[in-house]
Amino acid sequence: MTTRARREREKRERRRSILQAARELFFENGFHHATVDSVAERAEVSKGTVYLYFVSKETLLAHLLLEGLEALVAELASACAEAAALSADQQLRHLARAYFDFFDRDPQYFPFLMAMDRGKFQESVPAELYEEILQSSLEGLTLAVGVVRRGVDDGVFACPDPEKAACMFWAALNGVLQLMEHPLRREMVGVDKKALYESSVDTLIKGLEGPHADG
Repeated sequence: MTTRARREREKRERRRSILQAARELFFENGFHHATVDSVAERAEVSKGTVYLYFVSKETLLAHLLLEGLEALVAELASACAEAAALSADQQLRHLARAYFDFFDRDPQYFPFLMAMDRGKFQESVPAELYEEILQSSLEGLTLAVGVVRRGVDDGVFACPDPEKAACMFWAALNGVLQLMEHPLRREMVGVDKKALYESSVDTLIKGLEGPHADG
């Protein structure tokens, strides 16, 4: 191996170790409580080295978000494909279940998504990285839009605007997940997260089906 190749490999490994340290600390303490100093200490590098690879703590978060979003979109696409032969309402349930399962299995990613909406995240990361996150997020939403549009074409759904309906569906499910993140709110609701989520999916799909759903 040449000296240049060895140095490139060392850079890649150092970058991975910094991201791994950030992932662990963000998962353990939450994004807003973790610091670049603590990431550097966990990765066993200097603070300056962290900034050499990532211009801000938000940039670290952005790379981890992109990693999670790509995995999520892959699972959603797989769920859609598996349910392609089912009716649109059943395919949408399948998609919603995959969304829930992803965050139930890796619950740390949902607070990451919420952290992205706070403060000045967009201004704190490179524009091209923010655009990658946006496009990855849109891929998942596009899958839901496609299912709702298919449901309208097949006469299963009665909504006039499939894109708007899919956005409302996605927003409502995110609302359930965010609500159930808080212990006090879980106690107030009095049912477990999965039960509330599935009940919400049922209600939302019934709304998409329109008045004819009851007969």
